[in-house]
Amino acid sequence: MLEPAETAELKLERFQNSLSQFTEKISADRHVLAVVLNGSLNLETIWRSHCLAVWVIETDGVTRRLRSDGNDERIHRIFVENEINIHAEIIPRSRFKQMVEGSSRTAFSCNFFASRAVVYCQDPSIESWFEQANTVATKDQERELLMFSTWTFYALRHAQDLLKYRADLKLIQHEIINAAHSLAYTEVIRSGIICEDIVIYRAMKLNPELFQKVYSDVLTKPEQVETLDQALIGIQNYLEQHYQAHLKPLIAFLKKEDRVVPLSEISDHFAFSQVYPWHLEAACEWLCRHGKLQKLSTPFKITKRSPIAAEEPAYYFEG
Repeated sequence: MLEPAETAELKLERFQNSLSQFTEKISADRHVLAVVLNGSLNLETIWRSHCLAVWVIETDGVTRRLRSDGNDERIHRIFVENEINIHAEIIPRSRFKQMVEGSSRTAFSCNFFASRAVVYCQDPSIESWFEQANTVATKDQERELLMFSTWTFYALRHAQDLLKYRADLKLIQHEIINAAHSLAYTEVIRSGIICEDIVIYRAMKLNPELFQKVYSDVLTKPEQVETLDQALIGIQNYLEQHYQAHLKPLIAFLKKEDRVVPLSEISDHFAFSQVYPWHLEAACEWLCRHGKLQKLSTPFKITKRSPIAAEEPAYYFEG
């Protein structure tokens, strides 16, 4: 039997009360220095919230590790308050300071899809660091554009292969929709405005002509080859128009190296969340087909003791 529907107002009140009670409870611990809420609590966003997400910043040297943490530097815990689960990342003060320092702020990049706010703090330094870091930095934007653009290159290549060799319209539709969603994230990041709404809807407002072609038409007329073909052309044209800005970190890295760079080395250089080697490969292959990179190969030993080496893709920026 289904439970009676809860209004958004009542759900919001429950979540706000749970956050307040949780914060009040753990703030009694003198080792807890601050609590940061990830994601807004308001009537526009509460409908999709199934838990609270927070950072708990604590004094150094008091972190309680479990065997399940392994060697991971990041420590995650799940709490509950009034039947609402609270997903918390536990962060020592020194690590939080490291997160917010530096030009790239890799560990504290702007989250374009969830706002952050300090809800409790007893350390003025932490509050000051947070205020300075909780802004959109150029490198944050460039990094996020690279990540989602490489997803798009990968989905586009798969969809084009399906159209060429399999003609499975349902699978092609699926891949185009995948590409449309990564394009939607790209458009929001390009705008520089935090979006806590459904991303594809915001993107449709930002670029209605593109998303009519690559999303709305594909959903409503998926059985028409011409519709799918036009969507692929639309994605291709978008990438051609914006690849220099969206792949700027990749192109800048290859240009700076001024040599043949193995794919494994490129992957190591961009070894941050969700920038996968196979996505970087798809982007590099696209750049090769458009005459922006030259594709070669370099030896790669499978193990430390391999007497022979296999070949891996390598790329050279031709300028």
